[in-house]
Amino acid sequence: MKRLPTYVLLAERIKAEWISRPDVRPGDRLPTQHQLRKMLGASRPTVAKALALLAAEGLVESRQGSGVYLRSAPLASTRTRLLSFIAPRAHALLVLRAYYGIERRARQRGYQLLMASSENDVQHEQELVEQHLQAGAQGIILYPVTRWRHQLPGDYLRYRWRDVPIVIFDIGYEEWERPMVLFDNFRLGYDMTQALLTHGHQRIAFLPLNPDCLHRSIHERREGWLAAMQDAGVPVPQSYLQWAPLERREENIDSEEVAHQLLQLSPVPDALITWEDSTAVSIIRALQKMGVAVPEEIRVVGFDDLESTHFFQPAFPTSQPDFTRLGEIAVEVLDEWLDGRQSTPRTYILSVPVLWREPRTLRRIRSQEGGSEHET
Repeated sequence: MKRLPTYVLLAERIKAEWISRPDVRPGDRLPTQHQLRKMLGASRPTVAKALALLAAEGLVESRQGSGVYLRSAPLASTRTRLLSFIAPRAHALLVLRAYYGIERRARQRGYQLLMASSENDVQHEQELVEQHLQAGAQGIILYPVTRWRHQLPGDYLRYRWRDVPIVIFDIGYEEWERPMVLFDNFRLGYDMTQALLTHGHQRIAFLPLNPDCLHRSIHERREGWLAAMQDAGVPVPQSYLQWAPLERREENIDSEEVAHQLLQLSPVPDALITWEDSTAVSIIRALQKMGVAVPEEIRVVGFDDLESTHFFQPAFPTSQPDFTRLGEIAVEVLDEWLDGRQSTPRTYILSVPVLWREPRTLRRIRSQEGGSEHET
């Protein structure tokens, strides 16, 4: 998957915060470049390139000696229809990747785009859906807040706005009976486990998640892990299956407690599949603090290929979900509904490759031994 340049991601963040909100108006002034640098933590050249990209897209205009403003007259289009994108965290990297694909494809199809953050609150998410519909949005791409089991029976998406095209993005539930665009997380969990087995790991554990937390991606990866172990004829110890499930909340898990529990499993795992990259990083640090060599004694893997982990050592395997492409597909599905070409909710599934990464020291050793890199 091709990574987006930093200035492109910065441009998407500026769109999300200052251009795509429903309360902005043509002619509104953006913060100065100096203010943007401080607020976004970016360099002057990066901010300048991001603004130049926005100007090239016809979204802003620079006025000599005055500043940068939203265009007072939007670029001509054969149709001006409005879509909405609502996500749990507007500035999370994965959301920005998705926004890039959604905004680009929406513009190509003649739509303007609203964006808002639900701040991981289901009630606020519902309020935003209502607000965006009142603002004129004809369809919504919803990256939903992860539900808990007790929330699902009375969820507003089961009962409200049944005649409104709402495409569910990345995490969804069949009970909603909505079109969904998702990643193939079962296959991803299966492929990650196969990669670990190929590299000689046999005692592979999966970080347990509270089953009442309906984070579909994680639960499907766990099912893929179990299936791959079964197909390979490698038994999963009961202690791995009975490991007390953890809560997944916005604050970080107690990684030192997790590492302690991991080392109490019998037999001690030689690999751990975590929920995503930042969880992997925190557990690796906790294991190292306890004197465990990673990955020599226990290999830890994550998911999502977050930029913040690209220079982390020891490097660890991850995945490369194409959120940009998933965003494009979501717009295409929504466009089909709005044009009457689709009327039955379908689920669209995108595959995800595994990215196998080794620490520098192991790469040197394997190179000296005539070994080769493995990438799925």
